[in-house]
Amino acid sequence: MLTANEINEIRADFPILKELIYNKPLIYFDNGATVQKPRQVLDALTNAYSKFNSNIHRGVHFLSRKATEAHEAARETVRHFINAKESRECIFTRGTTESINLLAWSFGEFACSAGDSIVISGMEHHSNIVPWQMLCERKGMQLKVVPVLDNGELDMQALKVLVLEKPKLVAITWVSNVLGTVNDVKDIVRLAHEHNVPVMLDAAQSSPHVVLDVQDIDVDFMAFSAHKMYGPTGIGVLYGKAGWLEQFPPYQGGGEMIETVTFEKTTYNVLPFKFEAGTPDFIGSVGMAEAIRYMQKIGIQNIADYEHQLLDYVT
Repeated sequence: MLTANEINEIRADFPILKELIYNKPLIYFDNGATVQKPRQVLDALTNAYSKFNSNIHRGVHFLSRKATEAHEAARETVRHFINAKESRECIFTRGTTESINLLAWSFGEFACSAGDSIVISGMEHHSNIVPWQMLCERKGMQLKVVPVLDNGELDMQALKVLVLEKPKLVAITWVSNVLGTVNDVKDIVRLAHEHNVPVMLDAAQSSPHVVLDVQDIDVDFMAFSAHKMYGPTGIGVLYGKAGWLEQFPPYQGGGEMIETVTFEKTTYNVLPFKFEAGTPDFIGSVGMAEAIRYMQKIGIQNIADYEHQLLDYVT
């Protein structure tokens, strides 16, 4: 349990909390939308821009090599954070929204046809509704919705019925951004896998609050954003089991995601680069890795326990 002194030390890490709003100290309650950044993350971003700002994977000079090493070290930090088997299963994106759009496009092109269905729930963020609606419109599919019970929990009996219909994918939020409901994702994955249905978790709201162990949960795909977990905006991750990702077509074309290019034919790069077209946010990845280290230093369980104290107090 964090002590009062430790909480004050943590507060001191956030420069913005020294600001006065209407001549009163800033109190910030909008973490569901985006969180503030500790100086450790801000310093990491400044250091990266100041010391080794250079395009990665493409240059042979010193700065490019150093930036490439930092970017790939950040990917390895993400791998450890979510306990993925391999770092190539961690694709850097612009955030949860792009991660889900990437999956909806590439999975849809690989696995979906007219008459198929996708299952989501009634507590999803727009980012986990609209991309699947677009897929269903594009392919002539159905979007089926698990209802939410009056107590704010998922109707698991309804989910069981829908899974029996063999949808192509179940896409469910881990923690609701509106209700705060924490879904039993391990049970959801187990239920879906009993019928050979893959599962995607929207972990945008869970990443700063719970341990994200993709191997323990056995989830097939997971999306989350750095800016929800004390990191910079504009970067996030799509995790996917390599066996799935290797089969999918790329989401976007351009530099980085290619192996060879001729005017007659292009061959695609290996994972994860096949899904990382263009210049990646190699500065943001460094900031994201620092944010992960910051949370780990405090302890995810300590964070969750203190949040529970605050909830009890406010209630």
